[in-house]
Amino acid sequence: MVAENVLRPFHGVRLKLAKEFIGFTGADKKFRELAKEVAGDSSPASAGGAHKTYHATEIRRIRQKLLPGLIAEACRELPPVVNFRMSKGGTGKTTISSNTATCFAQFGYKTLVIDGDPQGSLSKQLGFDINLPLTHIGTLLERASRNQPTKIRDAVVPVYSGGMLDLIPADITLANDSWMISAMGRETLFQRLMEQESDFFKQYEVIIIDSAPGTSLLTTVFMAACNIITAVVIPEAQSVLALEVLESNIREINQSIRRNSPPLGLHIIANRYRQTYKSHIDALEKLGSKYSAYLNDTIVRDFAGFLRETDLDDYTKSAPVLEKEPNSVGSRDIIDVTKALIKLYNVKLSAAPAVDEVVA
Repeated sequence: MVAENVLRPFHGVRLKLAKEFIGFTGADKKFRELAKEVAGDSSPASAGGAHKTYHATEIRRIRQKLLPGLIAEACRELPPVVNFRMSKGGTGKTTISSNTATCFAQFGYKTLVIDGDPQGSLSKQLGFDINLPLTHIGTLLERASRNQPTKIRDAVVPVYSGGMLDLIPADITLANDSWMISAMGRETLFQRLMEQESDFFKQYEVIIIDSAPGTSLLTTVFMAACNIITAVVIPEAQSVLALEVLESNIREINQSIRRNSPPLGLHIIANRYRQTYKSHIDALEKLGSKYSAYLNDTIVRDFAGFLRETDLDDYTKSAPVLEKEPNSVGSRDIIDVTKALIKLYNVKLSAAPAVDEVVA
């Protein structure tokens, strides 16, 4: 990994949100007793009383205890890939990517987030200084295409402890994808990387990709490895019309790359909605009439807290709104969107390892 320590300290969420992430509907006192039982009375995590916060690792362990019949991690298939993609920039795709990735982790899922945009906005938003040395996904794909050791674990930056949220960051050098032009089977490069490094990817339960706007070889490589593309759209005319370009990309991939596979699907998240704007109301009606079957039930409202996520002076102080303002309307929308994505992508929690495995 790039660093032994996580990017920034995050001490978790308060009891009310922890109960929601776990799906626990009992009394607060009973929940605290359960948390102590899972953590162990001698553990520092069991202390704190009413003011205690619950980290993603604790939420995971409690969920594993409460949910019967979980599948052992060693038997898992490759995790689902949630690819946030839009043919037009400026729709808030990176904001939704970073916040849902954080939310997946806080639901207890081990989450890998890949910055697929040379601007590195997602990396910065998660607190990573892209001026530091890094290995991005383009380098990993190039190594794999040349049958070289990928050293993929060296590319990982831990965001949360315990492998709950890991990042493969990006910088401007990711834009150099000219080597892909001559690569054999270039459209399937990311799928082949996942299969080649299956032991690495199988340790996660969901993979989030923040793809670059526009269309490039790299965005096509990511799309070809997915079953569903999740588009982030703002309710404005140019953004809604840009969906037609994305639909065209999906059709081309289905016809040329996925002819022998299930067709690539589409899911849409409406973002930055202002109910006081008539233009937003009209655009949302257009979305609903043309894309109702693909539209997420939650409309993410325009919230100023999203603008406060990235620190202009110090990237390491940046964090998603779900961490900075967990009780805000922005966080509420992100949680509801993530719940829908968990169902849509069939994200599954794996069983806790056996005691002898932990000791080993």
